[in-house]
Amino acid sequence: MITVIADDLTGAAEIAGICLRYGIEVAFGIDIVPEGHALISVIATDSRSLSEDEAYKIHLQLVSEVLKKNPNQMIFKKCDSVLRGHVLVELKATVKATGKTKVILQPANPLGGRCVKNGVYYVEGVEIEKTGFANDPDFPANTSSVRELLLDRVKNHAVIPGDIHLELLNGLESEGVYASDCNSEADLMKALEYFDKSTCLVAGSAAFFEQFLIKNQLNLKNKSTSDPKTFKNYLLVSGSIHPNSVKFAGELKQKGCPVLLFPDYLLEKEFEDYRFKSWVNMVEKEFKVAGKAVLRISNQVIEFENSSLLLKQRLSRVVKDFFENIPVKDLFIEGGATAYDILKALGWNEFVPVTELSSGVVRLKKKNEEVFITVKPGSYQWPKGLLQ
Repeated sequence: MITVIADDLTGAAEIAGICLRYGIEVAFGIDIVPEGHALISVIATDSRSLSEDEAYKIHLQLVSEVLKKNPNQMIFKKCDSVLRGHVLVELKATVKATGKTKVILQPANPLGGRCVKNGVYYVEGVEIEKTGFANDPDFPANTSSVRELLLDRVKNHAVIPGDIHLELLNGLESEGVYASDCNSEADLMKALEYFDKSTCLVAGSAAFFEQFLIKNQLNLKNKSTSDPKTFKNYLLVSGSIHPNSVKFAGELKQKGCPVLLFPDYLLEKEFEDYRFKSWVNMVEKEFKVAGKAVLRISNQVIEFENSSLLLKQRLSRVVKDFFENIPVKDLFIEGGATAYDILKALGWNEFVPVTELSSGVVRLKKKNEEVFITVKPGSYQWPKGLLQ
C-alpha cells in the first residue's frame, strides 16, 4: 500500500522500526524494490552521499519501478529531519515519476526537539544555524529559514522559490511544496489535513511518517517496542567519531571486548596491500579468541585527499574479507553511510525487519539466511545492556 524511499540507510531502518512498533508487515531493500506483498515497503538509498544529478536519477528510477509494479501504490519520501541532503531535487524527481502536483513536506520531529516556528527551524529551542548542524561537512545549516535551507541545497536543478509555501492556508490551492510550522504531534497530523492521494505527495521525517500511518488507519496495534536482548557474540563496526560512539566502544573494551582501530598505515592515502591483509588476519584472530570485536576507523577526524571515501571503502573491504573467512550471525553497524557501503560490499540488498530495539535502532534479518544486522545513526545510543 505504501512505499517509502529514504536518502540514507538508517533513516530507512527507522521507518521500518516504526512499522514493527505498530505490528505492520514491512519489507526492506537497498536500491531495489523488495519482493513480496508487505503492507509497507521501504527502500534505502545512499543518495545523500551522491551528487544532485545522481540523487535525482536514482529517485526517478526507483519511483518509476514501484509504480510500474503497482500503479496504486502510495509513495512517502523520507527526508532528513534537519533537511540535509538533496531534498528538493529528490522531490522533483518523485513528483515527475508520480505525476503529483503538490507536496506536503514536514521534516520536523517535535518530540525530538526539532520544530518549525514562523518558517524558522529550531533544534531544542535554538535556531539551527547556531547549532552543531552549522558545521556539517556536507550540508551545513548556513541559515535557519526553512525556505532558504531547502534552496541552499540546490545547485544544478531549476527550482522556483515561490513554489515553496510555508503555510497550508485553507488548503493546497496551488502547485508546489507546502512546509508548514510544526511545534507538536498535533501539528504533524494537522499538516495532513488537506492530503489527497490523487494529487499529493507526502514527504518528511520519521515522526511525520508515523502520523501518516495513523491518518491512513494502518496502526494495527497499540504502540510498543521490544525489550532488547543481550548479545555476547558479535562484530560491531563503526565509522562514527561521535562522542557517544567513542564512549560506548571504550565501555565495551573495559568489559573485555577487543576494540580494533585502523593502524596508522591504513590512515594514509596510500598503503601496501600485504599490510592490509596482515591486519585483517589480526582482526580475525582477535575475534576467534574473544568471540566478539569492535572495529573502528579512528576516534578522531582523519584528513587527506578523498579521505572520507577511501576510509569508508577500506572499512567495507575489511568487513567483506572478514566475512569470507569467519561466519558471524550478528553484525552491528553505526552510521547510515557506513552501513550502506558495508552491506553493498557484502552483496546483501534485501532484508526482513525483525525488531525495533529502541527508537532508530533496528534489527534486520538477511532474506533467506540466519544472519542479522542491527543498524543505528552514529549520533544515537545503543540500548543499555545490548552488548556484552
